[in-house]
Amino acid sequence: MDGLYEFNIQTPMGNIKALVQLITNGNNLSGYIDVMGKRNQFNNGTVNGNNLSLNGKIAAGMVNIQYNIMGTVQGNNLNLVAQTNMGNFNLQGQKIS
Repeated sequence: MDGLYEFNIQTPMGNIKALVQLITNGNNLSGYIDVMGKRNQFNNGTVNGNNLSLNGKIAAGMVNIQYNIMGTVQGNNLNLVAQTNMGNFNLQGQKIS
């Protein structure tokens, strides 16, 4: 599960690229979400087998996005369901390192 994953997010504003770094320590999950030129650290996530969950806030310019994310790692793919104050998103990322 540990690694760097790349996402292409389709939004009404166009395609947005994002990076998600996952670091596990037992059942604890930390890392960062890098989107729209801003890196947002998290350290409150949890891991159960190949499943993960985390929540927090992304500061993206003048917009703050609150999120609750649940996901599953399958091979080199990270599948996420993100519930945000900007809507819900199903996302799939590819491990790049």
